[in-house]
Amino acid sequence: MSIKTIILTICVLFIQKTGFGMLQTTQKIYFLNANHEIIDSACSSEINIEIHHKKRPNPLLSFFKSRQKKNKRITAAILAFPFPFGIVGLHRIYLGTAPYVPVAYIASLGGVFGVLPFIDFCVLLLDKDESRYVGNKKVFMWVN
Repeated sequence: MSIKTIILTICVLFIQKTGFGMLQTTQKIYFLNANHEIIDSACSSEINIEIHHKKRPNPLLSFFKSRQKKNKRITAAILAFPFPFGIVGLHRIYLGTAPYVPVAYIASLGGVFGVLPFIDFCVLLLDKDESRYVGNKKVFMWVN
């Protein structure tokens, strides 16, 4: 096989795959009823049919969302560590709590001298599901 033949073959395949060729292909489209019986057919060149593809989950997007969820829990736990952020309730602001909860942390001298933020820190690290703490309006977020 010569170089010219290989280059020509690659060019023809490229033209076919990209649609630069002048050939137009038509597809036969069948319309089915509820019992999956053919009730009508048409060529795709005769009518314009929009086909909506079902959205498939993107594996990369689902991977990054799971990583983001794990990172959110770790970030909230780091912010809950009593010194320097936990005593002002920064982790509760990050988790989206009511505005009075950080004020309660500050008013109680850093959550009773750092005890409350330390418990929050341990709970956030040890609990697998942080969703029950997101938007929690209780001062003691781990109490049901």
